[in-house]
Amino acid sequence: MTSFTHVHEVAAALERADASARVLGARARAARDGVDPAAAFSALASAGPEGLVPAVGTGGALAARHLEQAALAAAATGGALPTDVVEALAHAAGASRAQAGGANALDPAGAAQVVRREVAAVRGLAAHSMRRDETWEVMRLGTFLPRAAWMSALLLSCARVAASSPESADAVWLAAARVVGAQGDDLPVPGDVPLLLVTDSRAPISVAYSVEEVTSALFALSRQDAGDSALLALSRATAARLSNPSLRDLLTTDAVLAMSEVLNAIGALAMVGVPGAGSGPVHGRRRPDTVAGVLHHPPS
Repeated sequence: MTSFTHVHEVAAALERADASARVLGARARAARDGVDPAAAFSALASAGPEGLVPAVGTGGALAARHLEQAALAAAATGGALPTDVVEALAHAAGASRAQAGGANALDPAGAAQVVRREVAAVRGLAAHSMRRDETWEVMRLGTFLPRAAWMSALLLSCARVAASSPESADAVWLAAARVVGAQGDDLPVPGDVPLLLVTDSRAPISVAYSVEEVTSALFALSRQDAGDSALLALSRATAARLSNPSLRDLLTTDAVLAMSEVLNAIGALAMVGVPGAGSGPVHGRRRPDTVAGVLHHPPS
C-alpha cells in the first residue's frame, strides 16, 4: 500500500468515527428536547446498511474502533503525516477506547463528546501543521467523499422509512436534521430536510458541500500533476447534478428515487478511485454492477 492509501484511510476512519458520534449526539439532543428518539433511529438503523446508524449502546464502541483504525493507518504512513498528528491519533484512540469500555459505555452523550472532541483536535492539529500538498488533498478526499456517501445513505434510509410508513416521515427527517446539529428552534420543517442536506452547499455536512470539497481537492491534485482528469470530470458532473432543479423536484416527489440516484453518483466516484489512494467503502454499496457506477442498495 502507498502512503497515500494510508493517509486516505486515516481521514476516512476519522470521518466514520465522527459520523457515529454525530448519531449519538443527535439521540442525546432529542432526549433533552423531550423527544423519544428510539423509534426513528431504530427505523433508520433497520432501513440502512449495517453501521450507518449504530444500535443503542454500541455507538461508542464503534466510534472507538474507527479511531483505532485511524491510528493504525497513521502509524503506517511512513512519515507522510506530521509526528504530532500521529501521536494525537494514538491519544484519540486511547481516550475513546477508555470511554467505550468504562462505566459510561452506554452513555451516548459521553461517548459522543469524547469522540467529537478528539476528532476535532486531530483535524485542527493537521490543519495547522500540514503543508497544502498532495498529502493534504488526499486527506480532504478521505474526509469528504465518505461524508457525501454517509449522508446520502442516511437520507436514502429516511426516504425509505417515510415512503413505507408515512406516519413516521416527520420523525425520521427530523432525526437526520438532529444528526447534523439542528435542535430546538433551529429544527427545519421536516419536508425541507432532504433539500437542505442534499443541495445546500452552505451546510458543511450536506452532500453538495462535500462534493464541492471533493471537486476542489481533485482540482488541486490535478494542478500538482497528481490528479485524474476523468475523476475530476465525474466529480464536477456530480456537483452539477446536485444543483440541477430537476433533482430538487424529484426530492419533493420521489425522495427514494432521488436519493438512490445521488448515492449511485457518489458510489461511481468512489469506484473510480482516489488518485494514489484507491477507493474507500461507501455506505449502501453492495457490489459494482456490470455497468460502472451502478450500485446495489439494501432492499427497501
